[in-house]
Amino acid sequence: MKIYLGCIPCFARQAVEAAEMATNDHKIREKIVREALKVASVIPFDKTPPHMGKEIHRIIRKTVGNNIDPYKSLKDKYNKKAMKIYPEMKEIVKKSKNPLETAVRITIAGNIIDFGITTTDSIIHLMDIVNETLNRPFAINHFASFEKDLQKAKKILYLADNAGEIVFDRILIEEIPDYKERITLAVKGHPIINDATLEDAKQTGLTQLVRVIENGSDAPGTILEECSEDFRKEVKSADLLISKGQGNYETLSETSYNVYFLLKAKCPVIAGDLGVNVGDIVIKKGNYNG
Repeated sequence: MKIYLGCIPCFARQAVEAAEMATNDHKIREKIVREALKVASVIPFDKTPPHMGKEIHRIIRKTVGNNIDPYKSLKDKYNKKAMKIYPEMKEIVKKSKNPLETAVRITIAGNIIDFGITTTDSIIHLMDIVNETLNRPFAINHFASFEKDLQKAKKILYLADNAGEIVFDRILIEEIPDYKERITLAVKGHPIINDATLEDAKQTGLTQLVRVIENGSDAPGTILEECSEDFRKEVKSADLLISKGQGNYETLSETSYNVYFLLKAKCPVIAGDLGVNVGDIVIKKGNYNG
């Protein structure tokens, strides 16, 4: 998915929020935002939104310091909040008539934990979101195809999105037969917004559950040409990709891999690109014709 005009206000908001979280120095905040707006004014519209998100956080690291992770406290907070309701979500799946579909719905519910879209001062009531998502119809429903492809796939690459959300991903992973042997979970190579990193996978027990790898990138999505060579080999050798969230959709929607996009449409631009309404939930098969 390419950049739309409607993405520009979101870029500006991200720059302001991230600058405020990175430093208390008003002059440095101003410098970060001005530099980000300069980049936004010239970035080609044939790039994806995560290309711009990446540039914002590179500006912050260049200005404030390479080790800065402005969203770390928020990531830790939502990892803990999600782990607190993990047993309740497991029980919902256990009692369900269709555990796999219920697990898909729950993992999509977790996609609300996205501070690239949601403001950082938003109050997110996770179990309310779970219950609402369990009863919401899919706006795009390729679940039947997903279930068939899941049964056939020997090697599955699961592309995580955000911290906190990866606990919801764990719910789905644990419903896939032989997940320890079949699934590799991919996280970001460097801190970027509240995207999940290896540290988040460790915090939430996922490194003890499945093989976890880093994609080698600092973009809030999966820009394949900027990922590590090892990661690109993993993508090419996978029978099935499970892609979580908007950033991964934005960067992979025009590829031809056997990929399924699981997400909640949280902004008008994404909703318009998908042909759905804001707030809709989606399980969508990509462009693969093999």
